[in-house]
Formats: sequence, C-alpha cells, structure tokens
Amino acid sequence: MRRVLFILVALLSVACPLSAAQNAPDALLPASCVPGWAMDGKAATYTPETLYKYIDGEAELYLPYGFEKAATVMYVQPGGKGYGIVANIFRMGSLLDAFGIYASYRDPTAEQIKRGAEGFIDESQLMFYQGRYFVRIEASGAVPGGNGLLQSCAEAISRSLPADLERPRELELLKVAGAIPLTDRYYPAGLLGHSFFGRGMTAEVMLGGERVKSVVMFGASEEAATRIFDDYGKYLKGAGVAPEIADERKGASLHVTDPLYKGVALRRSGRFVIGVTGLKEAHAGDTLTALLLSRLPKQ
Repeated sequence: MRRVLFILVALLSVACPLSAAQNAPDALLPASCVPGWAMDGKAATYTPETLYKYIDGEAELYLPYGFEKAATVMYVQPGGKGYGIVANIFRMGSLLDAFGIYASYRDPTAEQIKRGAEGFIDESQLMFYQGRYFVRIEASGAVPGGNGLLQSCAEAISRSLPADLERPRELELLKVAGAIPLTDRYYPAGLLGHSFFGRGMTAEVMLGGERVKSVVMFGASEEAATRIFDDYGKYLKGAGVAPEIADERKGASLHVTDPLYKGVALRRSGRFVIGVTGLKEAHAGDTLTALLLSRLPKQ
C-alpha cells in the first residue's frame, strides 16, 4: 500500500510541473499564428514584478486581477519589412479576473467576434478572453491583409489555449430586464471608486427611459456586507448627506441622493450588497433592486 501511495505522489509531483509549464503563456503561443508567418525571435515573458517594463503605466491595471505571467512575441512575414503582428497572452488569477481585465478594454461599438468566451476587433487590434487567459493582438505597421490576419492569428492562439469558452457564472447576477449588452464589468477592488465597496460588478440598464447602473458587491461574509453598508452610511454622513436606512426581513435597505452618483438604492442580503445608481429619485430603483435580489444564490 505504501509503495502504491509513493508511486502516486511521485507521479503527481512530475505531472503538476509539466501541466503548469504547458499552460504557461509562452508555451501557448503557436510557432506560426498566420500561415507563412513566423515568430521574430523568442517570446518575451513577464511576471508581476517585471510587467511594468513592458507596459509601464498599465501594469497597475493588471495586478489586482491576479495577473501571474505574460508572454509577447511579434510574428513577421518572410521578406516583409516594417510590419508585423504582436501577440500577447496574459494569464490571470481566474476566469472572472480574465473577464475583468478584458472588459476594462472592451469597446461596445467595435465589431464583436466569436473567439474565446467573448472578443472584439477594430482596424488595428483584436482582444478576447478564454478561461484564465486574456489575449491582445495588435498590428504593428501597415499589415497587408488588415484585420483578416488578426482574426487568423486569434484563431490559432485560441486553439492552443485550454478549451474553456465559458463566461463567468457571476455575470448571471446582472442579467435583468433592460440590461444593456456589453456593459457588464468586474472590479476586484474599489468598486465605484470607494475602497469600502470592495470587489463587485456593474452593468448599465435602461430603466423607465433612463440609463442607470446596476451594482452587485461581493462581501466575504454577512459581517463584511454589513460593514460595506455601514461604511457607506458613514461616508454619506461625512459628506453632509443623510441616507434613509431601513431594516428589513432579509437584510436592510438604503436610499440616498449621493453627491457623485445621484439617486442610489441599495439592499443588503447575506454576503451581498446589490443596488442601482444614477437614479433621478432613489426609490425609483426599488423594482430593479428586487430583480437583482431575486438573482442572488440561495444563502
């Protein structure tokens, strides 16, 4: 029995590093992402400590999303001069993190493409996410063939990534009547610009002819959600605004005209705080908060 256990442990110790190496971003870049094109040298790799050397000024955007490693390389056409395709793969902390960094770049007005879980393309760049990976492909110089080559490169990279085309389950919480497509976002911290709101998601919604924002905040526990509620109340009072707070059977509600976010309606339930901002009048969001509340998992 001990011998069997020893063999199993030995096999796992070998298999895990191999799996990690195979899923490293540089190992997932195909030798050629466009027929007839090839890598211009080896892929460069970056870690959380060195990412700033590649995208100085943007690295801080990636780190909160659990960024682990990136690889970048330029593909060139033999005989071609002054142009190429730059492919970047970023391995993030989770599927939700990969979506989050992708959505921070997403352009709802750009052409949407069926690549990975979601992607878009314009005249010079293509982005998509697939599993824990966020992919940025950019034209360098006047690339002949335009975005058709970007699409071809994206297809090749997508095939080399783990075959996970799912969207984060958390996004289902924002699927309510009137939700505007391609406006959902995930923030790992500092939701709505307030540190006490922590991490959560937002999406834009049409409500009574007005464009408002739905919000779902993730507390680590019921106590954490209560602190979110309490800290927001303290912030408002410090700003000279008196919120209307009521205890309810399934938590508590808050209505206020926020100095930054106009009318705000919030509800606390379990470890979640959900609500609506940008309202003309805070209670106008009660129907929408009820819909958001109904989409929360059973607690």
